[in-house]
Amino acid sequence: MQKTVYVIGAGFSKSVNAPLQSELIKDIFEIRDYELSRDYRQLYIQYRNDFERFLSDTMFIDRNSFNTINLEDIYTPLDRCIIDNMSFRNIPPKDLIDLRQKINGLIIIMIKHKLDNFHCRDNHIEKFTDYLIKLREEHKSSDSFAIISTNWDIILDNSLNRRIANNEGVVDYCCYTTPYDESNDVMPGLLALGRGKYNVKLLKLHGSMNWLNCKRCQRLFVTFFKKIAINEYVNRPICRICEHNFHNEKTSDGGSTLSSQLIMPTFLKDLNNVQLKLIWQNAGIEISEASKIIFMGYSFPTADFELRQLLARNVRHSANIEVVLCSLDKPISDNYVNSSENRFKSFFGKRDIKFHYDGVEKYIEKLTTANKR
Repeated sequence: MQKTVYVIGAGFSKSVNAPLQSELIKDIFEIRDYELSRDYRQLYIQYRNDFERFLSDTMFIDRNSFNTINLEDIYTPLDRCIIDNMSFRNIPPKDLIDLRQKINGLIIIMIKHKLDNFHCRDNHIEKFTDYLIKLREEHKSSDSFAIISTNWDIILDNSLNRRIANNEGVVDYCCYTTPYDESNDVMPGLLALGRGKYNVKLLKLHGSMNWLNCKRCQRLFVTFFKKIAINEYVNRPICRICEHNFHNEKTSDGGSTLSSQLIMPTFLKDLNNVQLKLIWQNAGIEISEASKIIFMGYSFPTADFELRQLLARNVRHSANIEVVLCSLDKPISDNYVNSSENRFKSFFGKRDIKFHYDGVEKYIEKLTTANKR
């Protein structure tokens, strides 16, 4: 059976309230204080004030222009200075790390707030999930598809987990996962296959809101339906396994605090985490096996050069490419070099590429309707 790899970007979840990367700073400053949960309201206000001072005083950007800033232009110079142990203007290296953490925390809290306050079950993601689960259950012994995601949100993760019937399958992040709560049934894909279950492969290249990583043992703790990435800032959890194994050491946590595992938009992405390396390696394998690759809600930005090199190394010459975008992405002319269409065409060269500009929702509607016939 031929394999299809779906590559999904921020546009895939946009209609269910997940923000685009270009909207993150705008959304950070638009949230009203009283709307936030008391669990993290004061923390958010403090972080936002520090971020605003940094943009205004250090970056010297007018308050009315905050919405126009690319996050790469914030994270990349900070990361370069942190790596080189240099000050960024008036901020010493050790304070840069703290500032970066605060910006991360703002993004995590903002995304959690937006998604927690949006409830819509009857959407295209649910339909897409139904389509995939039905396909997987009909062909349990085959390996007909995989999903590669650049998103942090867990809308698709939760939908897949809900619909896997009778616990016969698992959402497989293609790395070694550990349950965040001992009571839940999260298990790695290979273990599930060994127990006669099936797996639905979801490879999240830039991390996820439902992951926490132990800085000591490098375990990746996972759960569903909870955006536990925020816990790094709210209750600072400790790895329960390291806490047990090293309980007699002098430090209170044995260096085993749990941290969020989100790769932020920077030209200096740190992909050295053990579990992320596994995900990226497996993503390369999935791409190399694909006879068709469907990009949904992904504009192919040049800043994602790690994903671009992964595709350049692994996409077959014979692979069919489909690109699903919205009407606003349609180029204004055939020779418009800054369009998403041009980026795809120039990158994939002589391969067969088909473009759809009716949006992800309509594409999935057509996909699921055709499958029912």
